[in-house]
Amino acid sequence: MTDLSLIRNLHFLRPEWFLLLIPFAVISYIQWRSGDLGRQWKAVIAPHLLPRMVVAGNQHQLLTPLWISVLVIPMLVVALAGPSWTRGESPFAVDEASLVIAVDLSESMSEADLQPDRLQRARSKILELAHARGDAYTALVVYAGTGHTVLPLSNDANVLLHYLDALQVGMLPRRGKSPDSILPMARDLLREGGGTLLIVGDGAPEPSIEAFRTLRDESGIQTIVWGMGKTQEELDKDAARGLKRSALPLQESGLMALADAAAGVYQRVSADDEDVRQILRQIDRHFELSEDSSRPWVDGGYYFVGPVMLLYLLWFRKGWALRW
Repeated sequence: MTDLSLIRNLHFLRPEWFLLLIPFAVISYIQWRSGDLGRQWKAVIAPHLLPRMVVAGNQHQLLTPLWISVLVIPMLVVALAGPSWTRGESPFAVDEASLVIAVDLSESMSEADLQPDRLQRARSKILELAHARGDAYTALVVYAGTGHTVLPLSNDANVLLHYLDALQVGMLPRRGKSPDSILPMARDLLREGGGTLLIVGDGAPEPSIEAFRTLRDESGIQTIVWGMGKTQEELDKDAARGLKRSALPLQESGLMALADAAAGVYQRVSADDEDVRQILRQIDRHFELSEDSSRPWVDGGYYFVGPVMLLYLLWFRKGWALRW
């Protein structure tokens, strides 16, 4: 943590203890006034005789009970106020961020602009992501005209592989493309500690986009949209080179609008693993931010206990006392 962040995060857990400084300041001032002999005899002894009649005391010495108390008591008050500038470990923290993967199984996912087709490419990309996440908790849901939970949150990558292999276009009972149908399932799966909802598809209709605006107020859930397919411009270039042209281009504008509606992130599929790395970074960053907000602040007042105790040892000296 940098010095700037330390200053920015510095606050007090119990600031009401600073009210003790008010009576202490008043009492210390009265104590200082009572020890000033020159001030006490000023009204009785002539000014030209006063310096010769009064013996100088020890008010100008720093190592006195009064001045040490002026140092010790504020330190004790600061300790009681609980200064804090860093967070501790949360007792409810989990090891990894939870991830819900929602896969589009509508008819358009069978287009072959990505080899061998969009769904197969999505499956291979998800496997790369799961392999990079290790044993982190992952759930799998699918949608077309309706949404269905395939696998609840599990940290078994082999189980996820088994269910991914079984996914097929047209296997759901209702045709269509309704990514919003998985929202109740995603909320239920991520209601404990939050996490990331990853939408893997090639388009989003306008009603679904509007439904995802409700996720803006749910700070615990991050939305990432992973676009599978080629845009119309890329398909035209393929056709110019004599390649087979897909009938349905990637509806990138709809996917980007969906991500924007949920205050999320849009990621386009790539030929290499750059898209997987970008999604991993987004998942980890959201997890770190969510975990940080749930971690308790560390009470730094204990650091003042040692110096205060050492200064209090001076009161064991013979004759060392404060007479209020």
